[in-house]
Amino acid sequence: MTELLLIVHILAAAAWIGGSFLTGFIAPRMARSGSEGAVLGWARVAAEAGVKYFNPAGILTALSGIGLVLTSDIYEWSDAFVSIGLGVVIAAALIGALVHRPGGEKMISALESGDRATAAAEGKRAAIWGAITAVLLIVAVVVMVLKTGAAQ
Repeated sequence: MTELLLIVHILAAAAWIGGSFLTGFIAPRMARSGSEGAVLGWARVAAEAGVKYFNPAGILTALSGIGLVLTSDIYEWSDAFVSIGLGVVIAAALIGALVHRPGGEKMISALESGDRATAAAEGKRAAIWGAITAVLLIVAVVVMVLKTGAAQ
């Protein structure tokens, strides 16, 4: 069971991080394209991805990680890397709920009404918080691989 949970954990985290990097690659290129329709389309896809892609990837990462601690003799709640991993999941969930979701809605609304300044500001804000989230995810991967603070 531990091996299966570890595989799911790694794949879910890879999907989450990969999606984050892809979004960070595509979003600025869409913004620079000059096509308001393309930017609006991207904003809508990104908003939907938050709910249908990033949330499930994060939840699956968290649940499989919790499962690893509960079913394994290798991992302990007292391990620093476990606490850091849970902290990253919580931080990413808060960033998604408090920044990305409302900001995405505001950006879509601004694009639909032709308010380019607000849309651009929301895009920059999303990029900054997306980069912060990506860094947090990278930190989580590093501490997981190194098993930082492991009891054993």
